[in-house]
Amino acid sequence: MKIITEPKELIGRYVAHKQGRSPDWGLFVAFGLVNDDEELIAGVVFNGYIAPNIMMHISADTITPGFISTVMHYAFVKNNCKRVTGIIDKRNKQSRRFANHLGAKLEGVMRDAGEHGDLCIYGLMKCDAEKWIQPRYMKKLEAIWAA
Repeated sequence: MKIITEPKELIGRYVAHKQGRSPDWGLFVAFGLVNDDEELIAGVVFNGYIAPNIMMHISADTITPGFISTVMHYAFVKNNCKRVTGIIDKRNKQSRRFANHLGAKLEGVMRDAGEHGDLCIYGLMKCDAEKWIQPRYMKKLEAIWAA
């Protein structure tokens, strides 16, 4: 597996398709994870950057610690964000569990804001994401970028 940043439109379409939304992200940065057959198996789109916050949209069939480390490094180290915000359909229990696993906290619910009902707002603070940018994960990140 390896991480890619281009073509970012392909990654953006992958994430949008998985989330059942339009791939119109405006200005965005994207990271993708491809398997040995060069098939996209995970993607993240960052947009809406207003320091010290950035919006993150992530979708995956398979995900690795190295990919998560890349995502966290981009947001919290490269962009020096204090927080990352994600919006998840309230019905999407798997994505909500994943957000909690990353360290994100449910901050609120926007009633009837989504196509299918309520949307949950999750915030991931830098202090809650520190484990993903520790040296052991940075080594995984280096290995996956070198592939």
